[in-house]
Parts: sequence; structure tokens; C-alpha cells
Amino acid sequence: MKSPLAKWVRKDCRMSDAARRHHRMAVAGVLSLSFLLLAGCSDRSRAVNAKLRDQIHVLEQQNESLQQQCLELEKKLEASVNTSSSQMTASSYELHPAVPVVTTIAIDPLSGRKSDVETDEQSLEVYIQSRDGRGRPVQLAGSMLVKVTRIDENQPPRELAVINLSPEEVRDSWRAGIVGSPSWLVTIPLAQEDLLSGTESLDVDVFYKDLRTGAEFQCGAKVDIR
Repeated sequence: MKSPLAKWVRKDCRMSDAARRHHRMAVAGVLSLSFLLLAGCSDRSRAVNAKLRDQIHVLEQQNESLQQQCLELEKKLEASVNTSSSQMTASSYELHPAVPVVTTIAIDPLSGRKSDVETDEQSLEVYIQSRDGRGRPVQLAGSMLVKVTRIDENQPPRELAVINLSPEEVRDSWRAGIVGSPSWLVTIPLAQEDLLSGTESLDVDVFYKDLRTGAEFQCGAKVDIR
């Protein structure tokens, strides 16, 4: 015959088991709810961060556009002042805000080495692009200097070529863009000794002086020759 104490212990154990199961279910429910809340917060945070990144990107683009437009107006103002100081007459349309002028130049990533299969001669093709104050392609009209330098490890820079182009030569170097904006092509012959084994790129610097405004521009890049 079982004692009342044994019955009470078994009853208490059953109650404890039920309480523990209830507790575990409650904890699991809280954890699940917390996870859902955190997931929701995380999703909202990611959405907010993504929206902020998009807004920052738009503002940066707007800021860059405004800077370029201001630069374009500055170039026209400089041209107007220079014209007045030199007592030269300039057509009013040349300084009109609607007339685009060069504000930036850049070396196109399509630039690179070209090999002639028949003669085995090597050359470096440098494509140059220009933009106005609204970031749009604009005609180059002026003189240009292109300098090519090879920089080897633990060696002083070696100047490989310096090419000077007159305004007429710059005009003739215009090329229609195949997949993008028009460019100005400068072809620079390369001697075999210029292309050392292991050389992957050459440093190219471009200096341009605009005939319309008298402004001077410079750009540079490492051109891949592999």
C-alpha cells in the first residue's frame, strides 16, 4: 500500500513536469516572438539603411552635377575676363550659358596596347573623353600633350614618349564612340624594349589647353597593356 507521501510526491512531480513543460513552452514562445521582433527590426533597419544609401547616392550625384555646372560657369567667366583684359572681342554666343564648354577630361578604360599582326609592331592607343558642366560629351578644340611613363619596381620612372598635338591634329583625332561617347584617339608607337617582361601597365598623363576659354586641364591613369 502506497503512503500518502508517495502519492503527494508523484502528484507534485506530475505538477512540476507540467509546470516545466508550460515554462518551456512559454520560453519558446517568448524566444520565437523575440526572434520575429528582431527579424522585423532587422528588416526595417536594412530597409531604412538602403533608403538612406540611395538618398546619399542621389545627393552626391546632384552635388557633383552642381559642381560641374559651377565649374563651367567659372571657365566662361575666366574667358570673359581674359578677353576683356586683352581687349579682344568675343562673340556673345561663345560665352552664353547654353553653350557647353569643357570642364573635365579623362582617359577612357578602352585604352590599351595594340599589336600589328603583319609587322609585329606595338603601339599604345589612348582614348580621351571630355565632359561639359552637365556631364555630357563636348567637343575638344585646343592643343594636347600626352606623356607615357613606365614605372618599374625599385627603379626611377622612365619616360617612354611625349606626343604634342596641335588643335588641327586634336580635331582629326576624333573617333565616334562604338558603345559610348565619342573619344579622341592618340596612337603612340612603343619600342620592344619599352615592354619589359612582367610590365602590366603604363602611366599616361594628358595635358589639354582649350582654345575657347584658355583653360588648362590634366588627367592621368594607368593603362593596362597586358
